Amino acid sequence: MKPTSNPSLDSLHLYARQWGMSALPFTTELGEEGWLETATIQRASQLFEQTTQLRGVMLLAGTNGSGKSTLVGRWLRQLEERLFYPLALTHASLTGSSILASLTLKLGKPAGLRRERNLVAIEQALAELERRTLVVVLDEAQNYSHGALEEIRLLLGLNLPQRPAFALVLVGDDYLLGTLRLRHHRALFSRISCHYQLQPWSRAEITDYLEKSLAAVGITRPVYEPAAVELLAAACAGLPRSLQILARTAWIEASAHKAQLVLADHVQKAIDQVPHTPGKQINPQELP
Repeated sequence: MKPTSNPSLDSLHLYARQWGMSALPFTTELGEEGWLETATIQRASQLFEQTTQLRGVMLLAGTNGSGKSTLVGRWLRQLEERLFYPLALTHASLTGSSILASLTLKLGKPAGLRRERNLVAIEQALAELERRTLVVVLDEAQNYSHGALEEIRLLLGLNLPQRPAFALVLVGDDYLLGTLRLRHHRALFSRISCHYQLQPWSRAEITDYLEKSLAAVGITRPVYEPAAVELLAAACAGLPRSLQILARTAWIEASAHKAQLVLADHVQKAIDQVPHTPGKQINPQELP
């Protein structure tokens, strides 16, 4: 088979069969087959549970590709439906008025053009939840306007309840906490009950991810030579998304050349092909 940098899907499945794989590896970002309960994820999960139980405000930060959205999505899917009502907003371009309309619709109420009508609908929906706690997640929170964040903050104190009307999780980039410290965000900043920043994966965690992801498709033998793993670790800088993309691309490079072991040279070709490699790009000749 002629090597190609852009193989068809049929070619990829053929590669997988040649390796003895039951499916394509590294195709779902941080899916169940590659999920790792790292120490940083465990701590973040504890804070999320605390936030939902106490109806607090949590800020989860991390570099692009650190797995924030995937982690929060996993949390929301695991919430007990009898106790919680999860609601995620992923369109950070929403304005103050449109965010109220979006919340109204997601709560199962017809949205109107008037702010006060949507507020009444949200209040009715919260009352209908009874003992269930609404959990609102704002993904890419650093991109929301001041007006949109202010509307969310005001909703926390809807009708001056004894405790916040819902739990709020803000998910954003590293600089989000600093942004919220600014004067016009100070009211929301003062409500944050916990802040946690996801840390990059360690070398051991990167190795665990590779082994677990390959085991999920039926491969338990070594696939990446040690030098290739070192190069992957350096290139991805511990970011799960970059690791997943580079590991998959390097495997494709090896398969296209009919290799049964992913070498450092294959990883280097993957680095040259993938536009975003956050870590240092090392030439294989530089490895010990």
